[in-house]
Amino acid sequence: MDSSPLLFTIQSSAPVKVEFDLEQGLLNNSSISSPFNCQALGISSISEMNPQRYTAMGRSEVEGLMQLHQKNGFLSKCSSDLWAVTFYPDEPIEAADIQPYSRPQRGSNCVFSMSGELPGIHDGERFPIGDQWPLSCNDQERAFCLLQERTRKLWKEGRPDHEMRLALMADHAGRLDKLGLHNFIHWDGEMLFAYSSLNEGLEPLVYKQISGRSIQLKGELPLTITAEENADTLIVASRSLLNEGEMISPGSVLCFANGIYVDRCDPVTFWNTQDYF
Repeated sequence: MDSSPLLFTIQSSAPVKVEFDLEQGLLNNSSISSPFNCQALGISSISEMNPQRYTAMGRSEVEGLMQLHQKNGFLSKCSSDLWAVTFYPDEPIEAADIQPYSRPQRGSNCVFSMSGELPGIHDGERFPIGDQWPLSCNDQERAFCLLQERTRKLWKEGRPDHEMRLALMADHAGRLDKLGLHNFIHWDGEMLFAYSSLNEGLEPLVYKQISGRSIQLKGELPLTITAEENADTLIVASRSLLNEGEMISPGSVLCFANGIYVDRCDPVTFWNTQDYF
């Protein structure tokens, strides 16, 4: 399967509705690499702690999903605390491979999306996932399961503050970067974390913070974000999908909450990378 899907995630301090401007998107994006010409599409959202997930594989399914949304607005009827979409320029092997992934943790639903390949991550001795069994066979969901298992252990000692969570995310990202280039966006049920690879080779992630009740984005991915009230809204995305986004420095993990920036952890050098834990 293609290892470099395009990632796009929205998190806001107030529930939001998200609507694609399909006509404008198709009009302005005639290239093969356009998100509106993707071969597979995945959408995940969290609405009042309830997960929703939609996937489409193959051009006919993608077009059908977009047309259904345009006619009935079923993706925008419910306001969401978190909304994430992943575009695949090439068709995945199976529908189960389509991100973003969603898994429960401590009664909350976590969402994860990643680009890149991680050769060796299926070594269960070096990278144990406990009971977090993936549904697919790809590296991306395995990385999510591994992160969920480490997060589960972190919470055993009580509710960790943002610094402890950020340290865990940076450690996870730094060790996996030894396996291969990767970017990820992770929602842990309360906070959002974004990592952009230390080395070049993948399209980097960018972010943008916007305040207000109604937001319109143009460019490669035209859409409208409408909040139930004035809100702080965060967007983290692959660079080609977000105009005027601020670049996430290579090797850095950023932490956000309620639509605003909280903290960051810059690259960490490890003396011993043989074992994950």
